Amino acid sequence: MTRVYRFSAPAKINLRLKVVGRRDDGYHLLQTVMVFFPLYDRLTFEHLDAGLLELVCRPEVTCAPEQNLVYRAAALLKERGGVGHGIRIVLEKGIPDAAGLGGGSSDAATTLMALNKIWKCGLDQDQLAALGLKLGADVPFFIGCRSALAEGIGERLTLWNDPPVTSLVLVNPGVPLSTAKVFKKLSRELTNTSSLISMPHAWKTQPQLAFLENDLEPSAITLAPQVDQALTALRQVGAVKAVMSGSGASVFGVFEGDAAARTAANALRARQPEWLVKADQAFHRHPFQKEWRSI
Repeated sequence: MTRVYRFSAPAKINLRLKVVGRRDDGYHLLQTVMVFFPLYDRLTFEHLDAGLLELVCRPEVTCAPEQNLVYRAAALLKERGGVGHGIRIVLEKGIPDAAGLGGGSSDAATTLMALNKIWKCGLDQDQLAALGLKLGADVPFFIGCRSALAEGIGERLTLWNDPPVTSLVLVNPGVPLSTAKVFKKLSRELTNTSSLISMPHAWKTQPQLAFLENDLEPSAITLAPQVDQALTALRQVGAVKAVMSGSGASVFGVFEGDAAARTAANALRARQPEWLVKADQAFHRHPFQKEWRSI
């Protein structure tokens, strides 16, 4: 019987995202604190004797499988590890695309971690992260498997457990946003000499709610007013702080306890039934290692 492996690919949220400069090649330099949020894509891996890579997406997508980050991750590792046999991957999407939640990056990272084990490639975490960076700046964060401060273009990670697990309501207003367009629209002047801040120091010295901010919000709101509508709606139902995640359009609100978050989420669903709304707590450890041990 062919063995089937199943893994979860969680979403991330950016508690804080500061744009601190720009490289000569145009990539922006960031300082961002990322944690996981319990919204998941699901990936199933099934061995193929022939050296083929097959990808099935649910729901179906119109783009070719070869363009998907999951397929590209599998192909990259297959070449890197000199793997002769193939794999059939089923990707079940639960994280919205182009939402600032890292769904594609999370899928790619889970694929690299899973196939590294299944194919017995023997790559360590740093080697996997280097491969992942070829696919996207957020991929190394997911491979790191812990909440982290990310710097550079997102590839320099400092694992960080200080940010508290808070009661959150995540809202996606249903409009995709292009990361490239949001950065292009970034209004503030950036230089390569922008001063860096000490993120752990800022966390300890600033009020925790003041620490939560995102420099990309004004750009995203210009491109998609729905972002501002979602932020305003969160404040109206009692969020003590509302912030955009990543390059949007998803936002999250911080609430004083789980009961308040659930009540707010119910009110938002009634008001905006077309929005994705989820009340839950952020968490600090990726589920991959636990899921692998359970196989």
